[in-house]
Amino acid sequence: MTFRHHLRTAAAPALLMLLVASAAAQEAPSVAERHASWRACLNRNFALEVVLSSRVIAADAALRTCRPSEQAYLTALAASPLVDGDDVARVRPALLLRARGWLLDGGRQRPL
Repeated sequence: MTFRHHLRTAAAPALLMLLVASAAAQEAPSVAERHASWRACLNRNFALEVVLSSRVIAADAALRTCRPSEQAYLTALAASPLVDGDDVARVRPALLLRARGWLLDGGRQRPL
């Protein structure tokens, strides 16, 4: 067996791992995509709820219904190199207040 054969044999698992990691990274939604998904969930559910109740109740219901999307967004945010889980936990109450205000204002205030 030649050196070239040994090199190819040794490099194959590493290349396979790189390809799998690359594919997984491409499949995982980005923070921005998860944020957009959360916003879309809030908009959709608020629009449904506001037909049946007041704007305040509709906003609260949308926030409750979209909790899984919110969690996915916050989890992705906590995994970013800029913030950690403690930072996310600390700002979550302010984020929810801002989201509630954003829904009640009809999205006219600063973007969520």
